[in-house]
Amino acid sequence: MMNSWGTRFGLLLALALVLIGACAAADYRLGGSVVPSFYNLTISVFSNAAEPTLFYGEVNITLQVVGTSEVRQITLHKDAIDIEECWLYNESGVQVQPIDISQLIYEEATQQLTVPLSQALNFHGKYTLGFKYTGRIRTDMVGLFSASYVEQGTGKTKWLGVTQMQRLNARLVFPCFDEPALKAQFQLQIVRPSGYEAISNTKLLYTAQQGTDRYVDHFESTPTMSTYLLAFIIAEYSARGNVSDFAVLTRPEFYDHTEFSFQVGERVLSAYDELFQQSYASLGNDILQYATSPRFPHNGMENWGLIIYSDDVLVKVPGYTDDWSDKEFTIRIIAHETSHMWFGDSVTFSWWSYFWLNEAFARYYEYFMAHQLYPEYRLDEQFVVRQMQLIFASDAVNSSQPMTSPEESIQTPSQIGYKFSAIAYAKGACIVRMWRNAMGANNFDTAIRNYLKQHHLGNTRPKDLFAHLIDNWPTDQYVNLEQFFYDFTEQVGYPMLIVNATRDNQMIHVQQMRFLLNRGDGSDPDLRYTVPITYATNLSPDFDNLTPRTYHHRVVNILTISFEEQPIEWIVLNLKQSNYYRVLYDKPLLNSLQVALSSSSHSGVPVENRAQIVDDLFNFVLVGYIDYADVFEFMEYLSQEIDYVPWYATYQGLQFVAKRLTPNQLPNFQQYLSDITAAVFARLGVTWSSDDSALDVYNRNKLVDWLCRYQTRNCIQLVADKFTNDFEKPSPDYRGTFYCAAARSEPYERVMEFYREETNAKERELLWAAASCTRSYVAHYQNEILTNGSTVSQKTIALAQMYQQNPDLITPIFNMLAENITQLAEALDSWATTAVVISDLADYFTSREQLQLLQDFYDGNHLLFGQSASELSKALETVEQNVQWTEMRLDRLANYLSKRKDNGGQRSAQVLVMLVLALPMLLAWL
Repeated sequence: MMNSWGTRFGLLLALALVLIGACAAADYRLGGSVVPSFYNLTISVFSNAAEPTLFYGEVNITLQVVGTSEVRQITLHKDAIDIEECWLYNESGVQVQPIDISQLIYEEATQQLTVPLSQALNFHGKYTLGFKYTGRIRTDMVGLFSASYVEQGTGKTKWLGVTQMQRLNARLVFPCFDEPALKAQFQLQIVRPSGYEAISNTKLLYTAQQGTDRYVDHFESTPTMSTYLLAFIIAEYSARGNVSDFAVLTRPEFYDHTEFSFQVGERVLSAYDELFQQSYASLGNDILQYATSPRFPHNGMENWGLIIYSDDVLVKVPGYTDDWSDKEFTIRIIAHETSHMWFGDSVTFSWWSYFWLNEAFARYYEYFMAHQLYPEYRLDEQFVVRQMQLIFASDAVNSSQPMTSPEESIQTPSQIGYKFSAIAYAKGACIVRMWRNAMGANNFDTAIRNYLKQHHLGNTRPKDLFAHLIDNWPTDQYVNLEQFFYDFTEQVGYPMLIVNATRDNQMIHVQQMRFLLNRGDGSDPDLRYTVPITYATNLSPDFDNLTPRTYHHRVVNILTISFEEQPIEWIVLNLKQSNYYRVLYDKPLLNSLQVALSSSSHSGVPVENRAQIVDDLFNFVLVGYIDYADVFEFMEYLSQEIDYVPWYATYQGLQFVAKRLTPNQLPNFQQYLSDITAAVFARLGVTWSSDDSALDVYNRNKLVDWLCRYQTRNCIQLVADKFTNDFEKPSPDYRGTFYCAAARSEPYERVMEFYREETNAKERELLWAAASCTRSYVAHYQNEILTNGSTVSQKTIALAQMYQQNPDLITPIFNMLAENITQLAEALDSWATTAVVISDLADYFTSREQLQLLQDFYDGNHLLFGQSASELSKALETVEQNVQWTEMRLDRLANYLSKRKDNGGQRSAQVLVMLVLALPMLLAWL
């Protein structure tokens, strides 16, 4: 007999098994015995003033029977549309049988609609299945949804209809065979009111009147494509360019702000035509249109011939969204979405488990085609820190996933959604880059061209791509390519190479193990990979040859690199971080690398490898392989570093540890930060210049953000002086940082004036957040946050800015809020929101004294919070863990920072000591 808890557990377990069984029994895939080849689709919108959100549809689907067994039913998809009529005709136009819609079978879980037949269909027969139906114009940005904007000048609200069919949303707009491999042609007619116009994937053939103030726009047939690529917009738009060739379409008031995006689109399209040697026009569509929407769930969607973007991508408003970072964003997203015309539209993955076949290439070309066309952004260098090092964190935990999943594991809508992850995009792009660099650019480009040409208008699996890569791989590389591809696409994670030197640096030994941020999280630590090995030394500092010298095969325990003739002083593995792994150097090698990086021109080590070393060290210290004191001592080399990419990696690495420093440790950290930024501050300062490059602007943004946040190098005073005595409006991409720094001192009131006078909504958001950086936190809290003049969202933003941007004020800000917590709850209209605010603030607590403050607050106030008191309870647990972590992990760092400050901020004379947690012990784990 089980006790009551056991009984409840048993019942829950039984129910879970039933549900799992039910899900397993459901078949989410269509049978494939009947396939579509053509859709004739008519959508009528805005025809009923009493029901403006309804749309009416009629579709005729040309089908062919391809199965070998008898077909007595047709199954396809629909979701949230109401079928009013259904019919089935044979190839001669004769009705096969009358269909009573009450006999249609709908399975809600699978979103499948089955049409039962009284007689079997003819083998290889062609038929037309038709429906009349009604649907709703949605508000949740899937299927056919509504968007609006307020027209400048008139103040009128203008409405438009927009589509988003990916992933499984075509079935919200019309009954269809909604799987990527079931490609067909689409002929679309849109019935709409006068005053509007429709745009779709293909060229407008003609417009005909249909009754009073109603018109029908008829479009050319599309190329053969997947259902999720069908798109249309009904709006009052104007076009820049030629709608019969290439055009940017947006609301008329934005016409003058689309010149830049139009020029980018022209350049990108021409470059892809040349690269793939298969022009866009030859793919099967005469036109390419970029259209914007004021509401859209993504930056862009690659519908064939009609790429829909959010307004921010294509519209560059002078003085607001026309700076370096905004233009880079436009360039990258246009390069990304336009590449999909080849990768995704012409050649499409056969099932969602291979989603990376679309997105890995699009993300790769987003950076490297953009770099080719706009080298001033140095996106080839930025890729390392903004894609590879970013995705490394996601790919080192148990929740990661492989790029390729078994088809049978990706069936339900939620499972399909699971594949839409950064792994498909960022890791996929890293792996594509690794392949290209390993096999050589010319070989890679040839393989890709052949792949695209062979599978034009078709669907592929990874093996189809691999076949072309193998055919064009250099024959002098000894590697099992099938295993190499498997290791990085069907396995999760990535390796770290453990490198140590023997015999006075004449022999380098390399071992691999899987890198995990938490070896106890259930991940498999024993995975091994086929690893391309590239390296440079002081004897041969060639960092441009990215061809692997050898491969560390997954079955080899130790790879040995010999320098018998002349010992090396230093070695860097993984040139330009071209390959997908981390590198852990032993103490002598790391010492020598610090000397090399501190030497003139960093001994020729490129920015990608400097950023790699920085990022690897900050991640090795998170795991406990080394100590923070040793990492910070290595980072002393940064006092001579001026390039953005290594600094980007540094700031990313510092975020976590800086947040965990105690109030007593902050002054010593401020001194350290001041010292290591010596060279970059001397070069960039706080003042901008027309001669700044893109990366100068990005670098200064981070520099000033960090220096002023930690009150270093007189940063706040220098900004205040510039603001007060020599003010001119900063560029939009420096404005937030500059105003935030200024608001920390006397110019606070002026920043608030700017906020009150500003009419641009996004600029107002920027100014509000910047003003909330103020160190006059009591006045800002009393006068702005506790008033009714700001929204709850603005208040929570302001509170977060106050303590995040002033780490030395964490305790007094908490005390201010805690003094009258009811007052804050009233201002936020919710005890639940108040609990979240306190919890988020408490995440910055690092000392026992602060923990006690939170405990006292909880003891005295938790009853006020009701059920939300659990949020505070969790915060207490988190702070306890954070304090313990700080006490356990930062003791040596605190001593190091204290000693170096006592020595006048000079670098410690003590030799760099790297405590790689017993390197032999690490090797024993292999």
